[in-house]
Amino acid sequence: MDEESQICQETTRGLRRLKSETNWDALTLEKSDFSGQRAVMVGLSRSRLSGVSFARSCLEAFDLDQVSLESCDLANASWEKARLVKVEARECRLTGVNLAEGLLKNCRFLSCEATMANFRGASFKKCRFVDCNLQGADFQHADLRGTVFESCNLREAQMSFAKLEGVDFRTSAIEGLRVGIESLRGAVVDLSQAAYLAGLMGLKVM
Repeated sequence: MDEESQICQETTRGLRRLKSETNWDALTLEKSDFSGQRAVMVGLSRSRLSGVSFARSCLEAFDLDQVSLESCDLANASWEKARLVKVEARECRLTGVNLAEGLLKNCRFLSCEATMANFRGASFKKCRFVDCNLQGADFQHADLRGTVFESCNLREAQMSFAKLEGVDFRTSAIEGLRVGIESLRGAVVDLSQAAYLAGLMGLKVM
């Protein structure tokens, strides 16, 4: 944000439009609709959003810090190069969301629908996905080191050239996962997953 960026204190539903280079602080929003809106370098901090729609929005370099998203709709939103720090998304619709080349730090995604989401080239630090549907999601070239996928659907997800050291796949479905065997070095898997991955390499586990 530049020196002219606005710092707004909001606890009502009055916000109707996201303006470029504006920073909003301490928002509490319910059932607001920002679908289809376009803006650059919007900041949102220490806020709680419930039932808010960002569907098809285009918010480049969106900056979210200490934000709670509950039952929000981000379907087909384009948030390239976004920065998400201490964000918790619970039961949100993330189908087709574009977070390519973003930074996600200390984030949690709980029971989210995220089929075909685009995380290509994103950097994840201390992030956790729990009970999320990530079928067909694109993590190519992403830095996922240390990320935890707990009880997630990762079928047909694309992780080619991703950094996967320390990634915990245990309890998640990985059938059809598209990844180079070399990229899996250092990843954490359970016995059944190890047998499945060995089969991809042509090995037989006896």
